[in-house]
Amino acid sequence: WVKGETIVKETARIAVLNSGN
Repeated sequence: WVKGETIVKETARIAVLNSGN
């Protein structure tokens, strides 16, 4: 499902940003 995949990518990107901070 495209929207579900987008949410996973957004979550991963946010996790990277949080770990960077």
